[in-house]
Amino acid sequence: MAHSLTRKRLSTLLASTMLAIGTLSAQQNVNPFAEVITYANISTTNLKKDFPHLSKVIAKDGYTIDEVNAWVKEYPKEWADFNQLSDVKKLNIAWATVGIAEAAKAPVFSSSFYQWYKAANISDAKRSEAFPHFPLPNLNSTNLEQEAINYDGNVATWQRLYPEEYQNFLNTPELTALNPSYTGYYALNYMPMFIGSDINLEKPVKASTGNDAKDEFKYQLQLRNWYFVFQPSEFEKLYGKDYKFPADFDAQAYRERIIKILNEIKAGTYPDESNQH
Repeated sequence: MAHSLTRKRLSTLLASTMLAIGTLSAQQNVNPFAEVITYANISTTNLKKDFPHLSKVIAKDGYTIDEVNAWVKEYPKEWADFNQLSDVKKLNIAWATVGIAEAAKAPVFSSSFYQWYKAANISDAKRSEAFPHFPLPNLNSTNLEQEAINYDGNVATWQRLYPEEYQNFLNTPELTALNPSYTGYYALNYMPMFIGSDINLEKPVKASTGNDAKDEFKYQLQLRNWYFVFQPSEFEKLYGKDYKFPADFDAQAYRERIIKILNEIKAGTYPDESNQH
């Protein structure tokens, strides 16, 4: 009886051991990177859009960690962007533990404004309709740090040149959903910034001071003001849809006053210091 019981226990032990080995083998056959994709809950659509080369790798059945490593090495920017995904960051993965041999860190484009826009996942069609002049960065730049600086300047210029578009941007539902400070429709109280910019009788010419962003911004303001004053119908064709004016703004009186001042400057009679009133 005792001998029979011992044999039964031994059989059970052997069976358990075989099961454990089989389970371990099954676990070892699982590509750990596939589990990262699963736990990070990254959609196939977003992978194809933002990580096209990674998408091709993981679309294959039975892809290997070596293929993932090849992608990491060949497309360091995609790899760097992948690491910036919030859901990937939350996993706090030591990549070596899943077999990823990290390449040298690629520079990352960093702009909180652009990250807000990207996180909202706004379609190109909606952007073209609501804020068509909204600047997009050159993510293929060889100097992403400088590109980030330039981009922030481009955004500031856009906000001033196209205040109505900026207002649309601030009130776009996809963006307001990510803005905890949003409490209701945000209306900008503004006079178009080009009004009052320095112009002459002649059409403006872009200055060249060495600060191209500043020169371009000033030029665009002057150009709009010049067209508004001297060629209002052309202004309407070029820029009319981009601007609204306060109800009490008298455009014709503004034009007449600017033209009078410029003619007096040209004639050397402005200001008329003999008139003390």
